[in-house]
Amino acid sequence: MSNQEFSISPNDNSNYFFGFHDLIAWNNDETKLATLKINNIKSPPSIDTPCTIGYIEKGEFIELGKTNAYNYPQGARQQWIGDTNVLIVNNKVGEVWGTDVYDTDKNELIDSINFTSHVVTNNGWAFGLDYSRLHRVGGYGYTGILDVNSKVHAPMNSGIIKHNIFTKENELILSIYDVANFKARENLGKHHYITHLVLNPSQTRIAFLHRCKLNDGGETTRLMTVDINGENLRCLATGFLSHFDWKDDGHVAIWGRVGTGIEKLRSNPIIRMIPPVLMRGIKEVVKKLLKKDKLMEDVNIKKASPFDWLLFSDSDQVEQTFLGKGVLLEDGHPMFCPSNRDWLINDTYPNNEGIRELYLFQYSTQKKVLLGRYKMIFEKPDIDKIKNTLEDVEQSVLKSFSVEKMAFYRSGLHCDLHPRWKRSGKTVAFDSIHEGKRRIYGFEVDSYINQQ
Repeated sequence: MSNQEFSISPNDNSNYFFGFHDLIAWNNDETKLATLKINNIKSPPSIDTPCTIGYIEKGEFIELGKTNAYNYPQGARQQWIGDTNVLIVNNKVGEVWGTDVYDTDKNELIDSINFTSHVVTNNGWAFGLDYSRLHRVGGYGYTGILDVNSKVHAPMNSGIIKHNIFTKENELILSIYDVANFKARENLGKHHYITHLVLNPSQTRIAFLHRCKLNDGGETTRLMTVDINGENLRCLATGFLSHFDWKDDGHVAIWGRVGTGIEKLRSNPIIRMIPPVLMRGIKEVVKKLLKKDKLMEDVNIKKASPFDWLLFSDSDQVEQTFLGKGVLLEDGHPMFCPSNRDWLINDTYPNNEGIRELYLFQYSTQKKVLLGRYKMIFEKPDIDKIKNTLEDVEQSVLKSFSVEKMAFYRSGLHCDLHPRWKRSGKTVAFDSIHEGKRRIYGFEVDSYINQQ
């Protein structure tokens, strides 16, 4: 372990975690780190297993309350509002998913709102998602409230809800129906959903992923952006797209690939006429055949482009370049430094030995700095306890994964590092399980960034 790495969460028998890589965990003066706490991480979240919400200050966990609205990859979307000590966290409010509001100066719950919050601006405008739908379609949702639009593939009354934490103003600014029908081919797919909202640095636009299930059994993803009032919707890319962040106000970096042979075949009107039952079998055959150069030439389709970190301009005429061609070679969970967006913190998925890497990357020099390696643990999840949480999940999702895999990936045993910055850019925090418990660690990176 590096001498620059340190434990932030208490060293006790509990498990501590924050969640995703797209939020700043510390408050404005960087004295409090929003944190979730739970004892048993071997079971996927359920409505019967609430998680404790609080913050860490001077090594001590200060409890604020409980929440049922959480998952291990993205936590409960706990986040601070601007330069205040107001902390918001998703929770079950009555019979809907909503937002609890805490004053951490007094350590009191001061409000509960009937809308969720995925991201929030410095002046208190929050943007929420439909977490019941996300759970049903296999995304990062919450267990315990059924999706009222389960029979509707692209609902008009579900999407991105904008609401003000302080004034309670609210509006559905963009529906799933609007997104599904924006510059999309006819009958694109079913079970459409919106996920992964990320505000740009100036908090004027939102990037997000639009996903849907395809008739051939696959899934497609579109990287999209929109103004915070729901106007000027754009589609930047379509293909196999994964984790992303804003490089600056005009560019989004994302891992994936676009323009593959499979995507081009799917857009062919003749191919779309094939019944779904036949299409699923044909897809597997086509995948194998497309690897043969002769067939590729005959049908005038280029070979599938390799996966890479792609950089897209947020513009009407989208331009695509690369973030770190030949340097960044695998998927991870990126976050650009709030105080110096030339720098990126990122991680990797486990290698064959179960090792995840944490590293810095400087865009201007294309320099990568390895910070540490952290090993996963190989404990087994509680298989029996996942069954009740899967009752309302789409059958197409359940057919894609074994119960064992679903139990592991939805439990707290699956622990990506998900690194995130302090606003000052001096420190990053990350979740890890390499010492046997889920804990939050810190890494001082100021010396790397300022070493010129």
